[in-house]
Amino acid sequence: MVSFIVSEFAASSRVRVKVVKLKEAGNSTRWIPFEFPEQQDDAVSMTRKKKSQGIPPWLIVIAVALIGAGGYFAFQQGGSSSSLRTTEELNVEEYYKNANSLRGNTYKIDVEIDSSLGNSPTKGRLFSVTLKQPGKNGAPTILPVLIPLDLGGLTIQKGQHYLMKVKVVENGLLKVEEATKP
Repeated sequence: MVSFIVSEFAASSRVRVKVVKLKEAGNSTRWIPFEFPEQQDDAVSMTRKKKSQGIPPWLIVIAVALIGAGGYFAFQQGGSSSSLRTTEELNVEEYYKNANSLRGNTYKIDVEIDSSLGNSPTKGRLFSVTLKQPGKNGAPTILPVLIPLDLGGLTIQKGQHYLMKVKVVENGLLKVEEATKP
């Protein structure tokens, strides 16, 4: 005949050890220890965990490259209009009153090409442009602009929309320093 006697004691705060005492016929006794976790979570916590090695270096290199490429792209796209961002808008009323008083100043204008007024092989092309913002009475505002030879690569056609950085030169003529399509 075999009889069992179970004794329980705490080996640690998380594990309880139960000892089973087996009594067999002939007065021989054996002790069999068993470890049982107190909760199911403790069984998982006792397993060996793989140590984290952090973020792989190749992933950091790719992230830095993508951020750099994105920044470069953003500056390339916004680079042409960034100089116009801080340039003052042309006050048309002051320009019509006395354009010579504005000589030497740089302004920005938002225009649509109206027509070609002339072409000079030494100075450039002269155009009339209409401001996108109408005047006070709602009438369109038409201005003359000179596109110098160094901006000769611009293909300008009637009806195109441009943001221009202009400088007031002699006789109140507006000389284009930059022109971009918005």
